[in-house]
Order: sequence, then C-alpha cells, then structure tokens
Amino acid sequence: MSPHGRDRPLMSMMHHITRHHFNHIHAALSEYDVYPGQPPLMFSLARRNGQSQRELAEQLDIKAATLTVMIQRMEKNGLVRRESDPEDQRISRIYMTDKGFETLQVVRETLDRLEQQAVAGFTEEEIHLLRGLLSRIKHNVRSMEPEHVKHGRAKRNPNQEVQHD
Repeated sequence: MSPHGRDRPLMSMMHHITRHHFNHIHAALSEYDVYPGQPPLMFSLARRNGQSQRELAEQLDIKAATLTVMIQRMEKNGLVRRESDPEDQRISRIYMTDKGFETLQVVRETLDRLEQQAVAGFTEEEIHLLRGLLSRIKHNVRSMEPEHVKHGRAKRNPNQEVQHD
C-alpha cells in the first residue's frame, strides 16, 4: 500500500485527520482558556446545567479523576463552578458560569469555522454521504469485540450496557 495514496488504510487516514484537526482546535481555543476535552463538557452542561460529576464522567465516557482535573482547571479559569448538592452533600454539582456560557459561544463558532474549512469544496450531497459513511464506520467499530475477547482471554459482562451516542 502506498503511504500517501488511495490505498492508505482508512483508519490511519482518519487518525491523522483527527489529530491535525484536534491540533487546530487546541490552537484556536487556547487563547480563551479552553483546552482539549473541555468543549464536550461545556456542551453537556449547556444542555443540562448542574449535573453531578458522576453523571458527567459517565456521559463523557471519561474517568472521574480526569474529569476532576478538567473541572479544577475550568473553575480556575472561571468557566464553571462546583456546588454541593443540597440534598446530598457528598455529591458535587457542576454549573457553567456566565463566562462559561459566553466562552461556549466562541467555542461553537470556532468549531463551526474549522469544520467548514475541513469540508471546503464539498457539496452538500458529499457532506451528507460522508456523514452517513462515518456513522456506519462508527457503528461497526463500536460493535467489534476486542481481540483479547475473541481469543477467550477475557469475558464481557453480559449485564454491562454499551453506550451509544
């Protein structure tokens, strides 16, 4: 297979596209004190402000410790605030601040601009087709069993739910 041609593995191409796009997002948003991983958290809070850290970690499919570090950084930058749940003091609820909502608007505009640049020259039909193809790949990848499971080295918990977007 050619390293740069049509025969390049699709997953390799998607990895490189994602990595470069991620680098552009990071460069564009760092001046607003928004860092990798934070936009999905901001979008989640915009949909439902005041979620618990546990709910957010599950929803974003990240470890609680990772989320804690992310929230601490966002608190320091004034994007979110943490409050104890009035009914259960052991639960921390996360709220986006006014500054967070203002910054979210910049995040949305930046992500929209970068996406438009990424698909420049595509027709609406091509974009629609690409979305459908990527959705199918996403579904296929999510339904794959890890190699260690196929070879009997690990057992999947049949009661464990698989989350889908």
